[in-house]
Amino acid sequence: MQLGVLLNRVFRTKHNPLFSYVEQNRSKIDACYFIIPLEDLKGASERKKAFYFGTVNQFLTELAKYEIRPFLVTYEKLPEFCQKQKIDTILMAGDIMSYHQEEYDIRHQREKLTAAGLEIKTIRVQHYFHPRATFKNGDEPYKVFTPFYKANRPHVTIQKPAAYSLKQLSEITVTGTGHLDHSYPDDGLSEEQAVANWQTFLNESIEAYETNREVLAEIKTSWLSVYLAYGLIDIQQIFNQLLDQREANEKNYEAFIRELLFREFYYVLMVTYPEMATQSFKPNYRQIEWSLNKANFERWKNGETGYPIVDAAMQELNQTGYMHNRMRMVVSQFLTKDLFIDWRWGEDYFRSQLIDYDNASNVNGWQWSASTGTDAVPYFRMFNPIRQSERFDQDGAYIKQYLPIFKAVPAAYLHDTEKNKAKLAAECDIELGKTYPAPIVDHKQSRQAIMEKLGRR
Repeated sequence: MQLGVLLNRVFRTKHNPLFSYVEQNRSKIDACYFIIPLEDLKGASERKKAFYFGTVNQFLTELAKYEIRPFLVTYEKLPEFCQKQKIDTILMAGDIMSYHQEEYDIRHQREKLTAAGLEIKTIRVQHYFHPRATFKNGDEPYKVFTPFYKANRPHVTIQKPAAYSLKQLSEITVTGTGHLDHSYPDDGLSEEQAVANWQTFLNESIEAYETNREVLAEIKTSWLSVYLAYGLIDIQQIFNQLLDQREANEKNYEAFIRELLFREFYYVLMVTYPEMATQSFKPNYRQIEWSLNKANFERWKNGETGYPIVDAAMQELNQTGYMHNRMRMVVSQFLTKDLFIDWRWGEDYFRSQLIDYDNASNVNGWQWSASTGTDAVPYFRMFNPIRQSERFDQDGAYIKQYLPIFKAVPAAYLHDTEKNKAKLAAECDIELGKTYPAPIVDHKQSRQAIMEKLGRR
């Protein structure tokens, strides 16, 4: 067998099922080609591009220590490359949802590579469950999370990882180029950094997870979504550690496990209903006549809505490529309900910016906020951005971090700038509509409009 192994988005040397497969099937393999098909990040921010290619670079550096130098090709040239090298079988992850473009996923690549005469083998690499294993009575997926969690939580167990030696695998590996033309030496993350950061979170933060997860101004979350998006840490090893230490603080550890199972839930739904990436899950919401106000959309993207908590969150996204999960819900509800703009516009913008972009989680998150998805928030539940600001950024630290104009402003004035516009002008020299935007919409009016537009469906 002339085997090609696709390593994109599985950027780790330890606990890597792709390497385990090669080890277990060495006797059948005549030559092994490790390949990193590079993504075309067209439309992505420069920050996201730098993070991706920087992470690839660090992975290449680590592999070189074991005398493994992968071939680097584009997805477009992958079939031609395989034919030229006389590769007859491709091994790839069948469960990655974090590609920048949907065409790189297993559904599309299987079709292209099969058409080129290649046999395709897939294994689970980034998720815990095989989708069908989670179905109700083996027939259909759960469409509500709580029953999914109750049915599948007992099946999450500690499992021993397969052993392999990269040094030995290098003996049957064909040497490739092993370097990038791009140069992002200081960007991205290495597997070692990701594991160390995760371990620090386990040691210092997880026992206060339910409290700290809502802290906006400091990074007290795990950042695990980033590590998983690039395959820097194995999901099985994460569950192993959580289960092993769970008795130390059952409440917080289980809360974290629950969030990971939310990721599995969204993955199963996306695999089963791939059409939900581009249309509302609920049929009666597919004919909504969304606002096409591009000016309002631009103001939302640029953090110029006149609602400081929304604008701070969008600045966090635009400046860092990341956004706190609480704020993802706030800004997505603001776009889809206060501005009544199509959730697909927001989902696509998040795709372009988020370094931890995951198609399943992102699409389901947006459809949750827009009330168009399965197990979504009811249409009549609508976040009030002012109340969210008062509740989760009481002292204004998060707003001040990303909106320097408010650095010296008392927190009491920050949450509702319209209500406090006289004080802002007199005491802080901030004039709404000039030095800081006036609110783009009236939340109360937007809420009434939503009740009328969605209440009829």
